[in-house]
Amino acid sequence: MQYDKKIFISMILKNIYKNKKNIYLIIIFLFIMHLNDSFHNLYIISKFNITERLTKSYGYCKNASYGFINDIYEKNLIDENIEILNDNPNFTFNNSIWFKFKPNNKKNKKKIILLNNKNSVDFINENKVKLIFKEKEYGIYKVLKKENNCFYLEKND
Repeated sequence: MQYDKKIFISMILKNIYKNKKNIYLIIIFLFIMHLNDSFHNLYIISKFNITERLTKSYGYCKNASYGFINDIYEKNLIDENIEILNDNPNFTFNNSIWFKFKPNNKKNKKKIILLNNKNSVDFINENKVKLIFKEKEYGIYKVLKKENNCFYLEKND
């Protein structure tokens, strides 16, 4: 009987040691999750859809202007690539193209999305503009949508 008690006690001590080890691992894991702000990120992912998160990150009509580009594509049911001109000085290249670019689709040469730039547009009248972007003259365009300093333009034939 005494022998069984010793085995039983040693088994309990091993289990306590294993449980302590697991508790320490859980505490370390939770601490790392807290340091990386994982709980907040999971909350944001579960609360907002992808479009809202991208618009918050890239702006509506500022910076890369994801929200404006997405509105143009969604409301007009566009399935082709449109030239996007972004004159934001914080970007070294025109990085707004990749939001909706589809490599196998053709490029619409009659439509342009102009972002973060009022200086490139000379208004002829309320709905027509002359577009000169970075010293390149594009011609006369009809304004399809205007929001602050973002424009959706169509070539005026």
